[in-house]
Parts: sequence; C-alpha cells; structure tokens
Amino acid sequence: MKNEIKKWMSPLPANCEVCGKPFGKYFIDGKHISGPWALMCEKCHSTQGCGLGMGSGQKYSTATKEKVG
Repeated sequence: MKNEIKKWMSPLPANCEVCGKPFGKYFIDGKHISGPWALMCEKCHSTQGCGLGMGSGQKYSTATKEKVG
C-alpha cells in the first residue's frame, strides 16, 4: 500500500490560538489541558497540550501543511 501524505485542509490562522504569536516551523492541532482543541504553536503545546497521537493531537509543517511524524 502506498504511503499517503496527510495534509491540513482547512484555512490556517496566522497565529497560535493559545498565545496569539506566529506558529513558527510547526503547528499542532491538539487537545488543550482545559478541554477544547486548539491550533497551537510548539511552545504552547509543550506546556498546555495533551500529547500527540489519535485523540490527543497532530503535528503539521506550517510551510507545507503536511503532517509530521
């Protein structure tokens, strides 16, 4: 079976929904410790995210919107 590249298909805001700063090289669509999901920069995800994986979060390249890892 061919490896399928997974991409973020929705519009991407310019800034992290938690801190309001630009994303940087990557962004995470992930569960926040307070409950709701958010598009987070790596820094916010490292302190306020619930990890990576199904049901927790996915990491994407900001430049290509391709899933990383």
